Amino acid sequence: MTVEVCAAVRDYFGGKRVLVTGGSSGIGLATARQLREAGDSLVLVARDEAKLASARAELERRAGRGELHALSCDLGKRDQVEGLAGRLPESMRSLDVLVNNAGVVMPGPFLDLPLAQFDEMMQVNFFGSMQLTRLLLPSMLERRTGHVAFVNSLVGLMGIFGYTAYAASKWALRGFAEALRCEVHPKGVRVTVCYPPDTDTPQHAFELQHMPPETKAIAGNAKAVTADEVATKLLCGMAAGRFHVVPGGSARFADLMNRLFPGVVRSMFDSDIRKAQARN
Repeated sequence: MTVEVCAAVRDYFGGKRVLVTGGSSGIGLATARQLREAGDSLVLVARDEAKLASARAELERRAGRGELHALSCDLGKRDQVEGLAGRLPESMRSLDVLVNNAGVVMPGPFLDLPLAQFDEMMQVNFFGSMQLTRLLLPSMLERRTGHVAFVNSLVGLMGIFGYTAYAASKWALRGFAEALRCEVHPKGVRVTVCYPPDTDTPQHAFELQHMPPETKAIAGNAKAVTADEVATKLLCGMAAGRFHVVPGGSARFADLMNRLFPGVVRSMFDSDIRKAQARN
């Protein structure tokens, strides 16, 4: 499969050293494909070693001038994240770009979700990204250049039925990124946050198996965007220096409506929930 990479992405990313978490599938792998085509040196990070090896093998078959490395790490385990920086190849110790993409999700009504699910989502989705950023940011600040990106979720902009745990972790990530940008922007480091809607990935396929009917009613018949679409919007947004990136016209409209008319949006959600509960 040939990946089309726009000129702006090639100009901005070409030759950079980039680390992508959750790089073995979905949005992370789609992002890595485009960065590989742009000529970047890459470090893929994921916890599933078999999927990581498969992703690396795929990328090795692509034309690319940069280095390619793959490191297994569970971002839900702080000791593994702490040790990751020391495992980076010497040539990749001073990164130009960090893409915090790894995440986990388990939908379900609040009282039905075990507390362990809240712990895992907060640990991986927020603390894992925060901790890795804390480890790799100093070299960027020292050189007064760099870019840190966070792949969030549309649920990080509006909480909906069935996502009390997931939304909490993504809103924490959003607040962290907004505050971080204020600190590092004057020092030459950029920050970008991407808020994808439902995306056609293995994780979303798993999510659908556990999604409450009320959540499906709110989502309606909206078609999931592709991982390649999200990766393109993320990288183009980063190249343009944008902080806030929302892929997909429907997602941008939902975000706009929620910001301008939050009461109307909540009323629509309530109506969808009542109808779903009446059917079930």
